[in-house]
Amino acid sequence: MWKIKQIAEADFGCEERMPGEKLKCLVILEDESGNVRCLETEDEWLTEQGLNEGSEWKD
Repeated sequence: MWKIKQIAEADFGCEERMPGEKLKCLVILEDESGNVRCLETEDEWLTEQGLNEGSEWKD
């Protein structure tokens, strides 16, 4: 089972978003064995799903 270890804004300031482009987040996941996975997703989607740091991530 993967859990959300950290959520960070994926826009690092050096690149501007295109008009209409949604805010992206970098999501760092960790499983029970300490394996780490990173992915990028829309902040709006995370909010709609009710996902926060510590939440379980379903594949």
